[in-house]
Amino acid sequence: MKHDVTYDASTDISRLVPGHKGDFDACHRLLEASPEQIRRVLPELLVWLQDINWPIAPYILKALRPLDAALAQPVMDILAGDDEMWKYWIISNLLPQVRTEVRQALHPRIVAIAKQPTPGEAADEVNLAAAGLLAQWGSD
Repeated sequence: MKHDVTYDASTDISRLVPGHKGDFDACHRLLEASPEQIRRVLPELLVWLQDINWPIAPYILKALRPLDAALAQPVMDILAGDDEMWKYWIISNLLPQVRTEVRQALHPRIVAIAKQPTPGEAADEVNLAAAGLLAQWGSD
């Protein structure tokens, strides 16, 4: 099946955000988009990482990993929230391959989750994922 992946700045930016978990056309447009275009819909894209088992999650990960420090605050908001599984998926699937400036911005929060998890974080093993991430990053 051929996908129309041509995407330019004149196209509606909302077309980069999948409408359902099988919206591969949006994913292909997303992979052709510029980092600036992706930044504009970042919070909406992160929602699609609430369950890493959704078919489009790998496409979202691929599009987000190369982003710069703009990724840090939306991810920090997720890590400060109470959706433990979302935190787990972000820590175990997105953060291992982010850029250095994102790591630096998120490091204190990852350390806190690893060393002083909330009861919910401990129950869903988010703290173990955070500790594993710190080991990957080569830090405490």
